[in-house]
Amino acid sequence: MSGDEQSHSESSPTRSGAGLSTKAKAAIATLATIVGLATGVLTLRDQLFGSDEPGASVTRDSGSVADITSDAEAKSRANRVSDALKECVTETGRDYEGCNTAGILGAIHVPIGFGVGSVEVDVTSPASFELTSRSYSGAVFRLLNTVQGEQVRSCTPLGTGGCPQDGRW
Repeated sequence: MSGDEQSHSESSPTRSGAGLSTKAKAAIATLATIVGLATGVLTLRDQLFGSDEPGASVTRDSGSVADITSDAEAKSRANRVSDALKECVTETGRDYEGCNTAGILGAIHVPIGFGVGSVEVDVTSPASFELTSRSYSGAVFRLLNTVQGEQVRSCTPLGTGGCPQDGRW
């Protein structure tokens, strides 16, 4: 290689990162990944919870992603408990009172109880039940299975998160 070719190849590498060690390249790639993740997390935080800038007002949008997701999970919990009760009645011949047991409802891995994130089960008669599922957003979803087998679904507060304006889900 002549002196001109050698000085040209040393002063302007043809590949990006040429001349960097493998460790240095790995460190740069890791830092770039961390910066990208941090930017994404902060953007998501701002979308879900508003800005942390002084003077910025933080309001909860009635249709925020967090509320809608939490409400969808609350509805899903109520539906899973309803399905488990109905399946038990069909498969065992028991009534809803006989199916409202920790063994049967515990098998579906839905918290049963009165708090947020759980489903309250009220067997109103051997042939009917009412479920109340509380969302982390503050919304409450009710599912009433009548003696006639009709399901009536209602929710509050109306028009927020996953609860439509008419209160039926």
